[in-house]
Amino acid sequence: MSALAPVSQPAFLHQQIQAALRQPDPVLANLLITRCHYLLSQALQAALGEGAGANFHSWAVWGSRKAGVTIRQEDLDDARRDGSIAGSLVGGLVGIGCGRLLGWAAGWLPLAALLGAGCGLTAGHLIIRRSRRRSASLVLAGNRTVLEDIGLQTVRFLEWLPKAAAMQPADIALFLHELHPGPVGEQNQELLRQAFSQYYIAYHASNIGQKQRATYLGNCFAVWHEHVRLEPYIQGAMPLIIRRCVTGRLLQFDIGTHRLAVAHDVPAPIQPLEADSDPSVQAALALLRLGSGTAQAGGSSVAHTAAKDWARIKERMRYIFALFQAFHTDPQVFTIPYTADQLVALAAGQRPAGTL
Repeated sequence: MSALAPVSQPAFLHQQIQAALRQPDPVLANLLITRCHYLLSQALQAALGEGAGANFHSWAVWGSRKAGVTIRQEDLDDARRDGSIAGSLVGGLVGIGCGRLLGWAAGWLPLAALLGAGCGLTAGHLIIRRSRRRSASLVLAGNRTVLEDIGLQTVRFLEWLPKAAAMQPADIALFLHELHPGPVGEQNQELLRQAFSQYYIAYHASNIGQKQRATYLGNCFAVWHEHVRLEPYIQGAMPLIIRRCVTGRLLQFDIGTHRLAVAHDVPAPIQPLEADSDPSVQAALALLRLGSGTAQAGGSSVAHTAAKDWARIKERMRYIFALFQAFHTDPQVFTIPYTADQLVALAAGQRPAGTL
């Protein structure tokens, strides 16, 4: 079976997910997880129908690929530099403050600043070295959590859809029965219930605009669920003292050939999604606005979407909801994350050669 062919068989997908989750090598595990999201993206895209646009797993490919940079510690040098700079600045200010508290003459304050900066530099370097190791572990744990939590439900959805097609009428409640309800935004599966309900609407929609809108809404609910689940991992992977620095300088990511950064506003959409006045759509958008804390969620504006502190879930959701809408139909979202040869190697359970 080709590693590049759209593989929609749920049994095969389930097998690949389990293999990725059991893989003990952190680097290979991340690569296999990224490949699984790629296969799931293809399968769900085929199920929802032509023109549906990107689905959650289309986006998860690039999130997992970015996670691999931290898991492989490829951003360690940049993190050390930024942490050292931040530590030096903070240490210098603390040194000046201590000098004043001790009653030092103004001529001695530069020395206090120098001593403080030296201490801050050393502390910053040590904090970054320790935090990046911890971050790599937490990011991999989060990487596995997303695939297990959402990927397996996608497989179940793909298994259920052919049965639903034979029902008169099909009832999405039969699928949702195994997803635990609860207050939106808490550690339950309510947001996944919303996500797959929207995917089911997209599956039945004959109008392309409605299909794309429902798929987009499903994506947003799925990623909101993901980030609620990942909150402890994200908080733990970003030490408080350097969160703004990491957000501003390290959180760049690729979507195909596009290079983006969460510290900048999402680019304006090439092809905005059609508006929809349907009451159920408006109710779904109201929930998304609750998640992002802004009236912009689901709207056409991408202004003020840049994040200052990625550890804050409302800032993440504000950015991601806008990103999903702006690039929903962009062909780059669907491109393969690795070369054809690398995917073949991964299909064989091997770590591929070349740049990842």
